[in-house]
Amino acid sequence: MLDPRAPALLAAILMVAAPASAQDPTGLWLTAAETAVIEIDRCDDELCGWIYWLEEGGMRYDEENPDEELRDRPLCGLPILYDFTQNPNRETEWRDGRVYAADDGNTYSGRIRVQSTDELELRGYRGIALFGRSETWTRVSAEDFDRCEPPSVR
Repeated sequence: MLDPRAPALLAAILMVAAPASAQDPTGLWLTAAETAVIEIDRCDDELCGWIYWLEEGGMRYDEENPDEELRDRPLCGLPILYDFTQNPNRETEWRDGRVYAADDGNTYSGRIRVQSTDELELRGYRGIALFGRSETWTRVSAEDFDRCEPPSVR
């Protein structure tokens, strides 16, 4: 005969295990174009991210920045994700953030959704998310990508 406490015990185990299954967005992520690795971490109660690795032969400076004085700054180590706050109704979503796109020099509103332990979706948009663009990034290991060294300022 089944112990009458078994359902309660099972429920307690599942409640304790649930937080461990939450997907963590921190770590190293290879962009969809595979030209950069972005390091995402917690900055106080928010998520932020910066360029960790750049493809050899790719952009090295912030050449497309609308501010001419910033066009000589190195991309390596440049913060590109900031102000992302966790959605209180969806623990795998971070919203109301900002995304700097070095390839066009624009800053967009952003949302991050962790799809699995190895994939996240970054959506950048202006105005409302419906009119944006999404990319899927893949989690990578620091063993596979050396942290970039900023080139000298031009």
